[in-house]
Amino acid sequence: MSSSRAKFYEAYWRRERSAVPQDDLTTGDRKELLSLALRSFQGGSVSPGRGRVLDAGCGSGEFAEFVAELGFDVTGIDIAESAIQKAKARCPNSRFHIGSVEGNLPFDDGEFDVVWSTEVLEHLFDVHACLSEFNRVLGEKGMLIITTPYHGFAKNIAIVMMAFERHFNPYLSHIRFFSKRSLKLCLSRAGFAPLSWRGIGRIWPLYKSFFVVAKKVRSPQGPPEIIG
Repeated sequence: MSSSRAKFYEAYWRRERSAVPQDDLTTGDRKELLSLALRSFQGGSVSPGRGRVLDAGCGSGEFAEFVAELGFDVTGIDIAESAIQKAKARCPNSRFHIGSVEGNLPFDDGEFDVVWSTEVLEHLFDVHACLSEFNRVLGEKGMLIITTPYHGFAKNIAIVMMAFERHFNPYLSHIRFFSKRSLKLCLSRAGFAPLSWRGIGRIWPLYKSFFVVAKKVRSPQGPPEIIG
């Protein structure tokens, strides 16, 4: 685990008010769509009380608490110890681990039915390693549900013309910017097939984020060739 990255997120989660998810206006939409996706997983064959869900990058546990209230067995992992302490206080009956989602996850192969990861991928250096680990810890035909900021053509033009310095501020934590095409490529390389795409926050073509449901269809390919 990168000590500098861990320190960054320790400081982030020690603030009294953090940007995610308390002040995020998409939280309600994410919860609604997450509930629908979980309840429809494999035609309802994974029902509340039996489905095992990993909240990858769980932060202070808001979504872990929500999923547990739906009746699922939830495990959370986050790089920041201060976030995990908050999550444990919030969800005392769930399991939580301190760790990076870019490294080897401390879980067995096929341990989970669903991996949920919201507003996490954009913070990661090694996206392929993360998605490949999600694949490994998912059972056969497991489901991956993710959200990450949306970057379509029209929105990108608007950002470049009106908000470039703020959006790409080098002191902020977002380091990856996904279009539908690039995210689909990353998912495919990691062994996932997208089932649905939804935009959340604002209106098209200025959505704030994607809400993507994908299924595990095969093992990951090798890491992509580094281009730089």
